[in-house]
Amino acid sequence: MKSFVTPLLTSAALTLFCFPSFALAQANSATDIDALVGAYHQTYGFTGTVKVVQGDQPLYEKSYGLANRSFAIENTPTTRNSINSISKTFTAFGILLLVENGKLDLHKSIGTYLPYLTADWKETVTIHHLLTHSSGLPRESGVQAHDELTLKQQVMRLVDQQTLLFNPGSQYGYSNSGLIVLGALLEQVTGKDYGAYITEQVLQPMQLNNTGYYRGRNVVDRQATPYRMSSTGLEFAQRSKHYGGNAGGGLYSTPSDLYQYVRAIESNQLLSAETTALLFTPHIHSGETDAEGYAWSIKKFGDETLHFAAGSGYGTKSVMIRAPESKDFISITSNWGNTPILNMLADIYLTLKGQSITPPDANQLAKPQDFAKQLGSYKFDPEQLKMHIGMDGDTVTLQAFENKLFLNDELMAAKGADVIGLTYTDEFRVQFQGKQMLIQINGNELRGQKVDD
Repeated sequence: MKSFVTPLLTSAALTLFCFPSFALAQANSATDIDALVGAYHQTYGFTGTVKVVQGDQPLYEKSYGLANRSFAIENTPTTRNSINSISKTFTAFGILLLVENGKLDLHKSIGTYLPYLTADWKETVTIHHLLTHSSGLPRESGVQAHDELTLKQQVMRLVDQQTLLFNPGSQYGYSNSGLIVLGALLEQVTGKDYGAYITEQVLQPMQLNNTGYYRGRNVVDRQATPYRMSSTGLEFAQRSKHYGGNAGGGLYSTPSDLYQYVRAIESNQLLSAETTALLFTPHIHSGETDAEGYAWSIKKFGDETLHFAAGSGYGTKSVMIRAPESKDFISITSNWGNTPILNMLADIYLTLKGQSITPPDANQLAKPQDFAKQLGSYKFDPEQLKMHIGMDGDTVTLQAFENKLFLNDELMAAKGADVIGLTYTDEFRVQFQGKQMLIQINGNELRGQKVDD
């Protein structure tokens, strides 16, 4: 279920990487990072693997929690997880291989290569626009979770019917629709399906033995089961956002393989240095200090430039950053959809740089035993929920899991006597009066009535 506080969560996430300039101190030991990651495990229930490299020397790698809760199978460094939108970087690399071989021109229109396109924009949108998320295509295509459409079918049935939101190249606008087109382009030009091309031309030459491409519902060895909290309790989740061709989020990997992937890119063994540089060139601004390369984001952390890629699915999250000058690297893969992975990444990075951070504290969480009488579902005015917290439906559920308190899928913190709220903001608070739940957000109060058992 969609988080009922998405606007607040998005706002918080966007501020995570706006650090002021600071002098880099000597990095703390792996012990400090271990304590930090352990705090995320204890507080937020993080499950997955973290890998940290300093100056191209391994510093820390550890797995937490269960890959499969039904059979109590633990996560390990070789457990595979969906990497969701990090897959886009593999698609971009595959496109550049064809560019370097003279089979594609970055600045030719997509209609040059896909004769079945009929949309007006086929002659104005270029491969460059698609790689930089500046095509003007909408964020989503309309593909559904149960769909098993090929990439060509997705283009013809969905993307070809879409209209542009802005003129190509005029601004940044993240677009999964654009990656569908790029995947179909790879297939059209090579005569191979996307997964076969990426496997043969990228994964195998780079010897990424724990990285692969999902094919429908086919079983993957050592694949972690994705989990998430929902309004009805703990759920296992779909490993990718749909079962069809997926050039924007269809790969799985491990943090160690992602590090090997980055090293392979930097080695220039498959692409020339000149072509590789296009991946990390700031082609278009996407924020005050952020820019977009080809499927990679270029971010500034103080005086340091970082190459950033991240992904999020129904029950999985993944992220990696590479500092090309210091040769530092951090990657996290998680099969717990409620992991605050961007906060976690930022804290690990600052710890690596010797900065002081305040780790998560499980003692700040609300205790289920203190709200035992309030556990259950509450009915609200659906228009009020939609207006103030972006939630569809009319029911909010207070529930306990692993000795933690959740409001729908959001972990609750103690905010005072008989008051709970979100862990990352004070703008959302919850109190109870008899059988009523009172939600206070941005000066507004919403009242819900408890549903009798």
